[in-house]
Amino acid sequence: MRGKEHPHPLARELFAVMERKRSNLSLAADVATKAELLALADSVGPYICVLKTHIDVIADFDADLVAQLQALAKKHDFLIFEVRMFADIGKRV
Repeated sequence: MRGKEHPHPLARELFAVMERKRSNLSLAADVATKAELLALADSVGPYICVLKTHIDVIADFDADLVAQLQALAKKHDFLIFEVRMFADIGKRV
């Protein structure tokens, strides 16, 4: 296995997920509500290795969302990668 000897435990886990799923697919979950995020994670979870989230843009965020997302990640064997949106580049011309 390619990442078995990687020095970082998270990298080892990512390589292990990719090996188990025989994929390196990730998805950026650019949605605005808890329901949309959970539905998306559940529907694509079996096929992805990483779900990239933007929790700070979820309008109805609550602590339960984190627990539900972690449960889906465990159920479908994917990692969660949180991206903080402190500032946006804005429109490009």
